[in-house]
Amino acid sequence: MSVVALQGVRGGTGTTSLVAALGEALAHAGHDVLCIDFDPRNQLRLHFNHPWQDDSGWALAETSGTEWYAMAFAFGERLTFLPYGGGDAIIAAGQPPQQWHETSPDWAQRLSQLDPQRYDWILLDVPFAHPAHQRSIRRVASTWLTVTHCDAACHALLAERPVAVNEYLLVNRFTPRSLLQNDLLALWQRQYADWLVPCSIHQDEAMFEALAHKRSVIGHRSDSLAARDVQRLAAWLLARGATP
Repeated sequence: MSVVALQGVRGGTGTTSLVAALGEALAHAGHDVLCIDFDPRNQLRLHFNHPWQDDSGWALAETSGTEWYAMAFAFGERLTFLPYGGGDAIIAAGQPPQQWHETSPDWAQRLSQLDPQRYDWILLDVPFAHPAHQRSIRRVASTWLTVTHCDAACHALLAERPVAVNEYLLVNRFTPRSLLQNDLLALWQRQYADWLVPCSIHQDEAMFEALAHKRSVIGHRSDSLAARDVQRLAAWLLARGATP
């Protein structure tokens, strides 16, 4: 069972869309996948056609005495997703929002409760702005994908942060016709070398259309450029031998 965390170097890098798409790509490749949303905005579920009105999730289980995994939902035969939970439901259960997004349970202990034969992959959607989640998840993720854009803001942020063990830089929404993006990507290829994932996710309108259709780009347009890029990302993870 391999645990892969995806986190944007800043907000708005499209991390949640990538988690959903990568989950479906791995499931289509014949692997059992669990996707867990650690973002209080609770948007990962929307990529799996989950009803907007249903705001149940693992954070609500924290306050209601329900087992955390009981809040998971199946999406097809091989993919399961676990929402964070909606703020209104959590507040109604008696926990104020400043607490439910600043605390995090011991996920190493939680994931150890799962049957090791049940899932080949666990994908974690990690928000960039909640350090409590990051500290807990760093201890369980075997691979950490830092999602970035080829822009000046991300370049400056990357220059300020150290690279952790088993961490890789994934470029999302790459536009080949942009001279700036090409220059930055070439610079990062020299500067970060083995840190950079060898396949970028191209800018593709199909990725935005997919959410409007309540699907990932794999389920919405498997023939699109972005979908093929995500499939290459899945193949790269498989080729690295990340699964035992």
